[in-house]
Amino acid sequence: MAAQPEFRIDLDEVESASSKSNGLDFPQTRISSGIEAFLGAVGGAISWLWVILVLIIVVNVSMRYLIGVNYIWLEEVQWHIYAVGFMIGIGYAILHDAHVRVDVIASTLHPRTRGFIEFFGMIFLIAPLIYLMITYAIPFVEASWNRDETSSAPGGLTNRWAIKSVIIIAFVYMGLATFARLLRVGAYLFGSQSKESRG
Repeated sequence: MAAQPEFRIDLDEVESASSKSNGLDFPQTRISSGIEAFLGAVGGAISWLWVILVLIIVVNVSMRYLIGVNYIWLEEVQWHIYAVGFMIGIGYAILHDAHVRVDVIASTLHPRTRGFIEFFGMIFLIAPLIYLMITYAIPFVEASWNRDETSSAPGGLTNRWAIKSVIIIAFVYMGLATFARLLRVGAYLFGSQSKESRG
């Protein structure tokens, strides 16, 4: 009986190809590279929160079922870590071009058309949203600070302004990620490479 040919699949290659199959690789600029390096370091540090969150959940569940102890403040810490992770994750998705798009439509469009859609989408949709969120979040956090707001649950966390300030931090992060992405898209659409490709 003939030996069967060996068939191997490189899962990392498959994942990379599928996740970036319809993404555009825009050129870097000096400013965008600096911003992205800084945001990548912050995002990498924040990602460790998920490990901490898992450990806290294990400890919390163990205490509840093994010794019958439950701390409200520990549950609130879990909620806060979720909030920080997901809020920063929005900007991190913009930074790595991992946000959701309709690939069925995007894959049929010319790269320059997609570049213009992304460019104007960031200017007219994402940038105003970021501005509004920061503008409204600042007085929201200030009011919490002035009232010395605490958790309404007995035994809950104090300094509620700290978790509310994550809204501002997350949208500043998102703004920087959007600005870096905008610089890259602008370099693609209006830079020297773009002129050469049209010429």
